[in-house]
Amino acid sequence: MQVKLNGNIIDTESKNILELLLEYSIERKSVAVAVNTAIIKQEKWDSYKIKNNDTIECLTFMGGG
Repeated sequence: MQVKLNGNIIDTESKNILELLLEYSIERKSVAVAVNTAIIKQEKWDSYKIKNNDTIECLTFMGGG
């Protein structure tokens, strides 16, 4: 299936958000995930099924000074 991940169209076999994060080595500790502009809570990542043409944004939080 094709999805848009952080602005890039990708092909993936991942069935849920957690699989997608693992497939693309996205650090899970400090990331928020939005699918089609809706924030998906971390405890739902393994059960939230992604669909063809979904737009997924992974937003990382960084500290600074």
